[in-house]
Amino acid sequence: MEEPFMNNAITHDPISRRTFLKLAAGTAAGAMLFKFPFTASAKEAAAAMEIRPIALADLPKTGEAAAKAAPLIKSSYADILKIVDTIKDSSLRSAVLAMIKNPFPTFMENYTSSSSIQRLYNQLLDQKLIDPSKISAETLLPPVPTKLQPFMTAPGSGYMSHHSYPGGLSTHVDSNLHITVGICETYKDVFHYDVDYDTAVAAQALHDIEKPFVFQWQEDGSSRKEYTIAGQGAHHVLSIAESIYRGMPAEEIVAQACAHAAPTSKKEEADVVSWIRAASIIIGKDPVRLGLLTSDGEGLPAPHKQEGYIVHLGDHDWVLSVPAAQKSIAILKSICRKDYGFTEQEANGARFNAFRNYIGAQVSFLYINHLSSLPDAENQLRNLCHQVVLK
Repeated sequence: MEEPFMNNAITHDPISRRTFLKLAAGTAAGAMLFKFPFTASAKEAAAAMEIRPIALADLPKTGEAAAKAAPLIKSSYADILKIVDTIKDSSLRSAVLAMIKNPFPTFMENYTSSSSIQRLYNQLLDQKLIDPSKISAETLLPPVPTKLQPFMTAPGSGYMSHHSYPGGLSTHVDSNLHITVGICETYKDVFHYDVDYDTAVAAQALHDIEKPFVFQWQEDGSSRKEYTIAGQGAHHVLSIAESIYRGMPAEEIVAQACAHAAPTSKKEEADVVSWIRAASIIIGKDPVRLGLLTSDGEGLPAPHKQEGYIVHLGDHDWVLSVPAAQKSIAILKSICRKDYGFTEQEANGARFNAFRNYIGAQVSFLYINHLSSLPDAENQLRNLCHQVVLK
């Protein structure tokens, strides 16, 4: 059966205030990515995004090449650097820029043998920070490549999740930084006080810093599978670990750790604590002595600072972009069969991966999802693909 072009309605329970805030953040992220009219045609949109059509046979063979060929990705990455450059503390600004320009996991210098990784695995297992049914010593840490891909070319998440195209990390972080800066400015305009802007921006910029390491592009055009540490995708804990290892300030590390949960309840605070504990074990440091946890190691430093909550709110782009990605991938599969003659096997393999990677990097899955809700969606979507990849 062909996948539908139009989104199906989804029925939800009554929406809570917190869920509403999440949806608002995600919607804002989508609006910021595009600078052309809501009613733009596929041709107008392609022109606005400076897309140069490419022949199907000439599609980039690697994720890195697809990202580097996308004006959207280059623009988003440049915007990240521009926003980070507004951090007033020169030492913090330099440290954040250094990590973005070279996200290589320096903590991995401690794990050059299988025996050292096994010892780490056993430590995390003893502390109940990993589930042996979901992760093994062999899959605990990604393999260290000879040359790590740049921040700019990494996907935003796993292959069926948010911004899962080459350069999706750049669009994701750029969106989140815009939202985070907006929250800081809103609190100043409405409530007449300044939060720690530097900490909030630095933490948001670094919250996914190890995705280039975790989501390495594979030969078939997919990204490496992510495993789980402390109940979260490994990228979160490994990103915290790298920030600790590079000596980032305690306030930044705690705010960064809050990206996936804020201490709004004992349960959520315990989750953040577990991520910091796991990261600290990975780099062999005491989180209490570093000022990351309370003296008993059971809580975050009190009183809780607002920057962690702001980073958490700013990282809610996924509320919109996860379903947008899943629906957009289904749409692209349908189009590649109908318009480009892909067989069923090709639509589920490397050839389709190259097709969806290139189109995703050029226009984003958010924009494809947006078009799918407009009148004449099928023609608009097919025309858009024809503007990107020639038939």
